[in-house]
Amino acid sequence: MANNSTADFQPQITLLYCRQSLAAEAKPVQGNRSGDGFSARLVLLPCSSKVQLPHLMRLLEQGSDGLQIAACPEKACQHLVGSNRAEKRIARGRELLEQVGMGAERLGLDRGAGLSLDDLMEMAGQRAEAVRALGPNPMKGV
Repeated sequence: MANNSTADFQPQITLLYCRQSLAAEAKPVQGNRSGDGFSARLVLLPCSSKVQLPHLMRLLEQGSDGLQIAACPEKACQHLVGSNRAEKRIARGRELLEQVGMGAERLGLDRGAGLSLDDLMEMAGQRAEAVRALGPNPMKGV
């Protein structure tokens, strides 16, 4: 799907991450960061279970080309089933995005423990690569 208009496309990725997924010594980071060929907005969540489908769709409406959620490992969730809830919501969101022709790859979830800022940016970069093939978010500016 890439063409001349998307050749220089630099995806804007919003990465929502669970505090429990960070390394114990890692300081939570929020805000905008630049990666190699993409930009990322990092948002700290108290738990990945706070991810709700309407909020994810709103982030896409507001201009994110892709969304990445970094959840804690299944057995490490402080709310017992929070990351499982997030996983189900992400799966439903991917189904909806595919149904409307936007591409399921705009939305992803990975689990991790002991993550650093570099790890989070790597996740955002992987989501950016998946999104790059889809082109810019058609909902931008709607």
